[in-house]
Amino acid sequence: MVIDLEIPPTGPACDPTCFAAARDICRRHARTFYFASFFLPRRKRFAAYSVYAFCRLLDDAVDRSPIGAETRIDRFEGLLDRIYRNDLSALADSPADRALRAFHATVVEYAIPRQYFLDLARGCRMDLTITRYDTWRDLENYCYHVAGVVGLIMSCIFGPVDEPTQSQAVAMGNAMQLTNILRDVKEDLDRGRIYLPREDLDRFKIDDSALAEGRVSDGFKALMRFEIERARALYRTGAAGLCRLADDGSRFTASAMAVIYAGILGAIERQDCDVFSRRAHLTFWQKVARIPAARRLCRRRPGEPIPNVF
Repeated sequence: MVIDLEIPPTGPACDPTCFAAARDICRRHARTFYFASFFLPRRKRFAAYSVYAFCRLLDDAVDRSPIGAETRIDRFEGLLDRIYRNDLSALADSPADRALRAFHATVVEYAIPRQYFLDLARGCRMDLTITRYDTWRDLENYCYHVAGVVGLIMSCIFGPVDEPTQSQAVAMGNAMQLTNILRDVKEDLDRGRIYLPREDLDRFKIDDSALAEGRVSDGFKALMRFEIERARALYRTGAAGLCRLADDGSRFTASAMAVIYAGILGAIERQDCDVFSRRAHLTFWQKVARIPAARRLCRRRPGEPIPNVF
């Protein structure tokens, strides 16, 4: 493992190997963010890695098996409590525990509220007990707990943070989660989950059997176009706050994340809304091709229109 020795420890319990462990988790599991992260200043980049590593470790605790998942979330919340009390005595020298030491250093340095991570844990619990959502309002609440709150967490690192930026960070996180839902309709069905709101399915006359059979009917295409436009509206709402982020690479990184992730919506459209036969994604070079759009978005000044990049 290559260690970035230029990363200074932010406390006596954390050294560069801890941040390197967090980076390695992020590189394996958060490829879009990892791609965009190189525009960040080094210190912020590794702080962001540590947050993503924590989120990934929490996801793994839930996804390992539904049996005992509630108990594992309880343990994670207990670990979170100890981390916020500066008690790292339970952490060993495994890669995961080193990443958690980096996470501790990050939440201390950037004063990230503990409640954000408790909200994230609540989102994990929702996935254990809820397999359907009746309305967009219900689904939006879920999106906040699994992604919108991550926008709030990252805004603490990307800063500065004020009230408008917070709501816009939540909208951006929700946009990305809705993008995931639209991309992963088949995978979620295979796991017994339907995240598309029941009210929208009813509106476009899509029943459960049509979803189970993977029918890409005119009605299903209309439903997907409706949801894609909802996601794009959320991206535009979130993008209004990007100009408030620090102009040290943070603003550009967040802009790159937004336009690259929104590019998945275009990929869904290019395959005529067929999310059953193959998973929509962007290649490395398609991500690179969206960098100029990210730069346009990054250069927007407060009060100027949002450029047409979504």
